[in-house]
Amino acid sequence: MKVEYSCYELQQKSALNRLDLSTQREGCVIRMTHEGRIGYGVIHPWSELGDPSLADCIHQIQRPSIDEVHGLVSQALQSAQVYTQGSGFSIPPGNQLRNHATLPRLTGSAVQRAVEAGFTTIKVKRGKDWMRLRRKTASIIAAFPQLHWRFDFNGALQTHRELHQFIAMLQTDQIDFIEDPFSTPQLAESWRGVPIGHDRIIPNALHLEQNYLIAKPALQSLDQIQDLAEEAPHKVVFTSYMDHPLGQLFAQAQASQFYQQNQVETPPYCGLVTQDLYESTAYSTLLGTAKPILPVPAQKELEHLLAQEKWSNNKLLIKN
Repeated sequence: MKVEYSCYELQQKSALNRLDLSTQREGCVIRMTHEGRIGYGVIHPWSELGDPSLADCIHQIQRPSIDEVHGLVSQALQSAQVYTQGSGFSIPPGNQLRNHATLPRLTGSAVQRAVEAGFTTIKVKRGKDWMRLRRKTASIIAAFPQLHWRFDFNGALQTHRELHQFIAMLQTDQIDFIEDPFSTPQLAESWRGVPIGHDRIIPNALHLEQNYLIAKPALQSLDQIQDLAEEAPHKVVFTSYMDHPLGQLFAQAQASQFYQQNQVETPPYCGLVTQDLYESTAYSTLLGTAKPILPVPAQKELEHLLAQEKWSNNKLLIKN
């Protein structure tokens, strides 16, 4: 099996989480050739959230054994295997997933644009700035009573009291869930109130009868997601890794497979539409502007762009 890589940079339109002070994100597309077939994947680390660096991920690909690599690496290789099954990242007809709009900054004009694009659910990043922005948050939510909301705190809160203070000013019937509000799994596990979305900070008891599991195929295999979800696959929300459009398409394909295998007839809204978080590229142009349904571009068009990548000259050989 031969693996090559091509590095890329994505220019952010604004900061994408409370720990992110950069203006651009680095990652790489991988190309795997196996038994005459070619597949593709994406490695897009968020080192400030605990991921290894891009250089470390590439080093892991170069290892003779891939039994103990980071999830970003193993899932990029899994993506390449899925792609080589012959249909790219296509999904079955009639199995399209609806998505929320992801807004790094909450403004009335941004919400209005999302509404005009057809979104009915909005996800907003909130962190240690929640107190300063709480009145603005409440006023915008009140101005759009038809919308549902999801807030991602990236583990910024230290107590239950802080979350109570945040939601006290909001219409809680409009809130789908609060993603990773607390800094520790123990605080999340003992919370009883508005639903929580568990992403990186996962307690031993998920209480998915009320809460949600946020699943990221860029990091987690379907088996791992299935083990966490147990008997509640309808409470799994799939999202992209805010990564390369190729990663978005892989995440959508994995989500579609998961819901189909678990016979989830009405999946929750996902978070796969993130291409507008970055300045436009040839790849994001294939996906178009953000709309509730992520389109799957023609495989020919996608592979035309992939053929133009500057693949590494040093071929990376991985033993099966």
